[in-house]
Amino acid sequence: MKVIQNQIEKTFFFEGEVLLSELLVRYGYTVPHICGGRGSCGKCKVRCDGKECLSCRTLISRDAVVELPDCEEMQIITVAGTGQLSEQMCLCLDIGTTTLVLALVSRDGKCIVDTLTAANPQRIFGADVISRIDYATKNGADKLQRVLLNRLREMTSRLLDRYGLQSVEHLYVTGNTTMLHLFYGEDCSGLGVSPYTPMFLNERSVAAERLGIQGAETVILMAGFAAFVGADLVSGIRHIGLPKGEKYCFLVDLGTNAEIALIGKEDILCTAAAAGPCFEGANISCGMSAVDGAVCGYDGENYTVIGGGAPKGLCATGLIDVIAHALDKGDIEESGYAERDIVICDDVSVTQKDIREFQLAKSAVRAAMECLLKRKGITFEQVEALYVTGGFSAGLRAESAVRVGLLPEALQGKLIRLGNAALMGAMEYACGNHTLLPPARYVELSADVTFSELFMEYMCF
Repeated sequence: MKVIQNQIEKTFFFEGEVLLSELLVRYGYTVPHICGGRGSCGKCKVRCDGKECLSCRTLISRDAVVELPDCEEMQIITVAGTGQLSEQMCLCLDIGTTTLVLALVSRDGKCIVDTLTAANPQRIFGADVISRIDYATKNGADKLQRVLLNRLREMTSRLLDRYGLQSVEHLYVTGNTTMLHLFYGEDCSGLGVSPYTPMFLNERSVAAERLGIQGAETVILMAGFAAFVGADLVSGIRHIGLPKGEKYCFLVDLGTNAEIALIGKEDILCTAAAAGPCFEGANISCGMSAVDGAVCGYDGENYTVIGGGAPKGLCATGLIDVIAHALDKGDIEESGYAERDIVICDDVSVTQKDIREFQLAKSAVRAAMECLLKRKGITFEQVEALYVTGGFSAGLRAESAVRVGLLPEALQGKLIRLGNAALMGAMEYACGNHTLLPPARYVELSADVTFSELFMEYMCF
């Protein structure tokens, strides 16, 4: 089998009849299987002997020429503005479901020097944590761990080489509970069935060589709260700090598994809403992550494309803007019904199915927030800030988020966009911020009658 990607040809040999997607995984290619290999997302399209096909549904047993889309490159982005080394350097890694971000940190300077971002290669096993848990349960976690560690080795080498560094002492790792289990190679089957039992939540420290990681001596996995509220949310809380007095604040991590915390000075209520991969661009006909080529903003007439150039698809902030303006124009009814597709340009539009997918996601997040408020017995007036984090939070327009019902109008003027709060919190922890957080209580929504009622209420716009 000959594989062509980025104008590079490689030849591989195999025996028997094998699923093409399995062969691509075996040979280290990261064609996304957003739907977990069910053939429903269409994101794993390749060309086999000149014909377009879904790799997750194509069996091959003979010589073939497989052409893959060009792969995404890793990007180094200087975010701290220093670019200067110090005597105490470390690495911090945020394992997002969609994106990996590795930061080179000056501990004595208490700042990030550079960051390197790359797509999480585990997306070839599914877009969301449930798909990956299911794959790991049936096939073992070793494949998911292997592709992740291989990518991390590439990232570590590239970032350290840029500064002539051989190694640092510590690598701090944050992420949701499933991502940390897969990173460590731990059994995550308990996270897929009730009562959703993780193998570990406490901080773990392990020699880097045990995981085959070069460039650091010790790997420190940061602590989480619960099966679906992980170290990434804990890191975010550490970053924003605790409110003063009797006030509360919300921290909402908008992603496939939307993690939400209602934070007080003396206690924390947290939960996770199964928003699905809509916010990551999956299950949306023209959907994509917030990367170059994605339409990220829309004012009703003109659109904004990340990186400029021709649009390739629509990311979450663009989708929210499009739906908000379509509601204002009457192109989408309060029920979510649209008589026709909402066309943005020749290659980008929003379908009825896309609108339904978004309704499910936004309703889950909104209902989860209000469920926590009701559990605590407080009102929006006692919430002093709504912090939103996640891959697309920086471009989120408050007025659009309120118009579509994702966020409550009472908090529109209190919205604070954080970007990657998990990475910033990990950096601060690495630099000595080990402040103890108040006790956290996890609220399970699956059997909560209030959540079910609110979920149905917020399905409409």
